Amino acid sequence: MSFTPHPSRRSLLAAAGLGAGAALLAACGSSSAGGQDGLSVVTSAYPLAYLTTRIGGAHVALTDLTTPGADAHGLELSVKQVMTVESADLVLQIPGFQAALDDAIASHGGENVLDVSSVITLLPIGAADGHDDHSDESEAEHAEHTEHADDDSDEGHEGHDHGPNDPHFWHDPLLMADLADALAARLGELAPQHAEEFTASAQALREELDELDAELEESFSAVDGRKPFITGHAAYTYLAQRYDLHQIGISGVDPETEPSPQRLLALEGLAEEEGVTTVFFETSASPKVAQTLARNLGIDSAELDNLETQQSEEADYAQVMRDNCTALVASWA
Repeated sequence: MSFTPHPSRRSLLAAAGLGAGAALLAACGSSSAGGQDGLSVVTSAYPLAYLTTRIGGAHVALTDLTTPGADAHGLELSVKQVMTVESADLVLQIPGFQAALDDAIASHGGENVLDVSSVITLLPIGAADGHDDHSDESEAEHAEHTEHADDDSDEGHEGHDHGPNDPHFWHDPLLMADLADALAARLGELAPQHAEEFTASAQALREELDELDAELEESFSAVDGRKPFITGHAAYTYLAQRYDLHQIGISGVDPETEPSPQRLLALEGLAEEEGVTTVFFETSASPKVAQTLARNLGIDSAELDNLETQQSEEADYAQVMRDNCTALVASWA
C-alpha cells in the first residue's frame, strides 16, 4: 500500500475522517502500535522524545514524527502518520507548535493527548520579562513582522501559525523536569503495573536536570554584564529568562519569517551598541541571513542547536544544553 508522502492538511483531515483509520494503519503496519511492543507514544520534538525514552524505557514504543535536522515547526504528516496519532496510547502535544499535528489531534478528539501547556505555563510570544525576541524593536517594526508572518502563513507556510505562545520551553531544564513528572504520572495511569518504575525514573531524571540547571547557572553567572546574543530565530526565550540573558532574534519564533530591511539595519546598530561578537544560526534553518549580518558587521557567525530535533546520537539533551552554553559564554569573552 502506498501513500502520498506529503499531502496537504486538508487532504489529511479528509482521509482521517473516513472511519477506516484503524484498519488502514493495521494493514500498513506500525512498529509502535502498542501491544507487545509496549505503550505506543507519539512525539513531535526531540525533547519530548528524550523525556519519553528516559521515563518509559523498555515499556514504551516511541514514534517521533520529526526528521533530524529538519524544521520541526513546518511538520507535515503522511496519512499513515495521522493514523498513528489517532491510534497511539499517548500523544505529547505542544499546542500551536505544529499545525499539522494540532489538526490531526482535533480530527479524532484528542482523548489520548498529554497537552504540554496543561503542565507548563508557556510564555507569550514576545513577552518574556524583558528578554523577549522583539525587545529592541519598535512597535512599528514588530507590527510589520507580524504582518509579514501572517502573509507567509497564507502563502505556503500554512503550518507555521504558532498562536500566542512560545513553544520552546525545553531550554529551561526545570520545566523539562516538571513535564517528566507529569509524563510519568500519565504513563502510570496507562500501565499501572509499571507506575512505580516510571515515577522512579522521573525522580532520577529530575535530579540530573537540577544538576544541569546548577551547572548552567554557574557558567552564565560567571559572565558580568548584559549578556546579549543574536540568533537566527527567537527559540531561546526560556533560556534567556532562566539565566538572565538578553536574546535578540533576527526573526521571531517562526524560522521561516524573513526579517525586514529595517529590522536588519536595527540589528546592525544593536550589535555595535552592545558589543555583540557573534551572530548565531541553527542547523534546522537557513544560515544565510545570520551569516550575511555577521559579514556586514565584520564579526563571527556560529551555530546553536535549538534542540527541536536531535542532530547527533552522540549528543543528548544535556550535552547540547552544555554545548550551547559554552558557545554563548565564548561569545562574551
